[in-house]
This record gives sequence, structure tokens and C-alpha cells, in this order.
Amino acid sequence: TSFIFCFLFVECFSQAGEWVWLKGDSVPNQPGNYGVQGVPSPTNNPPSLYEPCEWTDLNGNFWMFGGSGITPGGYYGDLWKYNLLTNEWNWMKGTGITNDPGNYGTQGIPSMTNNPSARSYGAATWIDSLGNLWMFGGLTALNPSHCSDLWKYDISTNEWTWMKGPSVTGQSGIYGTQGMPDSANNPAAKWECVASWTDHNSDLWFFGGFGSLLDDLWKFNIASNQWTWMKGSLILSNPGINGTAGIEDSLNTPGSRCAYSRWKDTNGNLWFFGGMFGSGVYPFNDMWRYNPLTNNWTWMGGNGVTGIYGTKCIASPNNIPAARYENRPCWTDQDGNFWFFGGGNGSGFGAVYNDIWKYCVASNQWIWIHGSSSINPAGNWGTLGVSSATNKPNGRGGGVGWRDNNNNLYIFGGATHHYNSPYYYNDLWKYTIDTTCGVCPTSTGIQENNFTNELLVFPNPTNSSLTISFQSSSKQNIELRIYNTLGKQIYLEKAAIASGKFEKEINVKKLSDGIYFLQVKMAETIISKKVVIQH
Repeated sequence: TSFIFCFLFVECFSQAGEWVWLKGDSVPNQPGNYGVQGVPSPTNNPPSLYEPCEWTDLNGNFWMFGGSGITPGGYYGDLWKYNLLTNEWNWMKGTGITNDPGNYGTQGIPSMTNNPSARSYGAATWIDSLGNLWMFGGLTALNPSHCSDLWKYDISTNEWTWMKGPSVTGQSGIYGTQGMPDSANNPAAKWECVASWTDHNSDLWFFGGFGSLLDDLWKFNIASNQWTWMKGSLILSNPGINGTAGIEDSLNTPGSRCAYSRWKDTNGNLWFFGGMFGSGVYPFNDMWRYNPLTNNWTWMGGNGVTGIYGTKCIASPNNIPAARYENRPCWTDQDGNFWFFGGGNGSGFGAVYNDIWKYCVASNQWIWIHGSSSINPAGNWGTLGVSSATNKPNGRGGGVGWRDNNNNLYIFGGATHHYNSPYYYNDLWKYTIDTTCGVCPTSTGIQENNFTNELLVFPNPTNSSLTISFQSSSKQNIELRIYNTLGKQIYLEKAAIASGKFEKEINVKKLSDGIYFLQVKMAETIISKKVVIQH
């Protein structure tokens, strides 16, 4: 009773804008404590892990599989569940032995004895509409090491099912025809393919990854048990095409990479930030959005390496996180904005961050929320279960993250100096969002002023074109402009018009979904009208 009371006390009195160290060890490279399989206990704790994979079930519990460790060395094949209400870990499946080859059983048939092979390094994960946990790819101790198998875990039966793909590693994949599902299709063996999403139809998507370094985008339909190669080329190390920032185009592609922070917005668009091209030495800091309805990418901004932190808690169009990878702890808050923590910058695999960033979707602006702007910052664990303004995880990459129903953010594990001097962690942290820090902009400064209705814009919303109509009392020169929500001009046309009715059609097919401002500038007046583009 006293233990549960202590945990609930922490939950009630953790402070906004502060970290709380909830579980695990403050020193690295710990073997963990498994306890009895299937039995939760306050003394249970996973071993120190680097690059496991994670899910949040429909009841708000946190799950984790695999990862690599130092004590003992190798890859794990264990499934863990964390209960927020009791602050207890439960070892659910697996042998607890590193480099376990697993047991595939019969494809499509669940069994209590089935278990994926031990693996780490960025397996893709999803949760479907029924609450089942899915996993694809990853790296094993076998040679060749990368996987192309797809697994499903049923929480209600505690059973794994090998759903698709070969049980042998290192396969090149079958791409078929782009855009066409086929039972023979299967992605190439992949690792670091954690840019994964579940769409509104419960289809499973992922982008890129190592194995074959491509910019391929895949969709899996659960009902038909079929993969579809949706987008991207088969050109190794494709450098990509950015196009124009904020403008959707069928030719745009992020280029070959493995990406880590990924989100889905309220409209069902898929997003990711950064990642790396090659073995950790070419990180990115660009943001991309994919529209499943049009099958098009949009480069939203960022293409360099150096970050601009700005002022903590203040949004600015100039802010940009430093280029990085392995920043897998990422979250979507209750307002639909995006967050991520930490990651590495590619400098000899030993330069890691502990910063928290927030991305405002509507305004396309970043906000530095917490942590240091320097690399390899030290941590301060404080007292277990006690919130403090001085608490902070150290810099690290390769951890995992979850969000609870109260909008709190969690991270587990990860590594610092994970090749030069490997330190792997098994600590669990919670961050309570301060709603006064990092308020997203709500206005561009451009306001509607068409009070007299002399300007007609239709259809509005539109998915293809806007028709502008108004009466002109004299010959004059006019300017037609369109601004996005950042106040950036994305369309300009100048015209000399005669007196009488003026009508103009503007093609907006290439503009992304969202709110825009149409502005008509005449000799003595400026008229602005808000328009909505919705494909």
C-alpha cells in the first residue's frame, strides 16, 4: 500500500516543466531484474537497452520489445509491459537470453511458443485498431543480420504470430509494381526503419531504413495481408528532391535515409524529422510531410546541420533543431503538435543531446522547450520519484518514448557514447508539459477584412482552383497574393484590369491542405480573404 501511495503522490505533485526519474538505475549497463514471467513486481526492471521498440496499448499501458545490451552483450528478444497505475514492469514473453534465435512456428498461426528472434536497431512498430502490436525488421546476431519479417502480438492471448516475410535474414525483397498490392510483395530486409505510422484505415506504413539505403515507402493492408510499394525509387543512396518548401509535388522525395522521429497529424498526414544518410555521419534536420490521399511528399523546411535554438519556450520561424538521428522518443500532444527528445549528431557516434523540442503544426515553427543546446550534457537523476527543476536525463540516443492520457511524456533507456565508450541505460523518466512554455502562434498577422463582400472567392474550401471575382469601378493595376499561415508569400500575380467585373481562376492543386490568406491589392485598398484548401 505504501508503494502505490508513493507513486500516486508523485503523479499528483510532479511539477510542470520538470523531469521525474520513475524507475530503473542511474548508472549504466545494468542486467535488470526479470522476476517471474507474467507477474508484475515493483522490483522488476528491464536490462539496460539500446534501440528497443515500443508501443502504447489501447488501455494506456507501455510495451517494449528487444534492444541490445552490454551486460551481457548481444540482442534481446523479450517483451515487457509497464503499468502506469502501479509503476511496475512485467516480463511478458521471451527467454531473457541474448541472441535467442526465436521460434517462428507456422506463418499466420498464433502460438504460445512463437517468439520473434532477438533483435535491435530500429524495428518498425505499429498498433492496429483492435489493439494488436505489430513489428517489422530490425537487426539480429545472425549473418546476414537484417530482417524482413512481420509479426503481430495479441495482448488478449499473449501470443505472437509470424504474419509475413521470410524467416531467414538478409533478403533483397520483392517490390512488384509501384502502387499495386500483391501477395508476393515484401520489403527488403531493413533496420533503422522506425519512421512508421498507422493511418486512419489501420494500414501500416514505413519509410526508408538501412539494409538497402533507399527512399522507399511501404504500406501493409492487414485485411488482405499484402504489402504495397507506394513511393520512392530503387536508386541506392538517392539524394532526394526537396522542391519548394511547403509546396506538395509528385516529384518531391526526402531521399534515402533512416529517420526516427515520426508523427501523424489530425488530417492523417504522415510526418518525420531528420535522420541520417549513411552510417551516422550525415545527419539531417529537415521536416517532411506525406499525404496518403495524393501520394505526395512536401518538404516543410530545414536542410542544414547547425541548429538555431533561439529562446526557450518562444516560437520563431528561425528556430531549427540541430541535425540528428536516433531521436526516437517522440510524441504528439493533445493539441496535435509534435515533440521529440535527444538523439545523436553523427560526430563519431559520441555526440548526443538531451533537449526537448516542440513543433507547431499550424505555423510550421519549432520551439526549444527543455535541456541543453550543447552535446553530451550530464544528467541529474535527483531522488527516485521526486520532481525537481534540476532533474534531467543525460544526453543519449536510441531510447524509446510514450505519452500517457494526461499528456505527460516518458522516455526509457538509450545510450551515450555507444560505440567509443558504450553506456546503455534502463531508467524510466516522465516529463510534465508546462502549458505556459512554448505556446504555438495562432495568427499570421494577416486578417480578413472583406466586410463589404466586394471580393468573392469560390469554391471555399477548394481542392483544385480558386475563382476570384469583384467589380472594378475604373481601370487600374492590381496585385493578387496568397500567403501561408507563416505569413510567407507563395503566390503573386500582377495585372492591369479594365472597369467592370473582374474574374480570375488560380490553380492551387499543388498547395498543401490548410488555411491560406488571399490578398487583393488595389490603388487605394487591400482586401484579404481567408481560404481553405482541402484535397
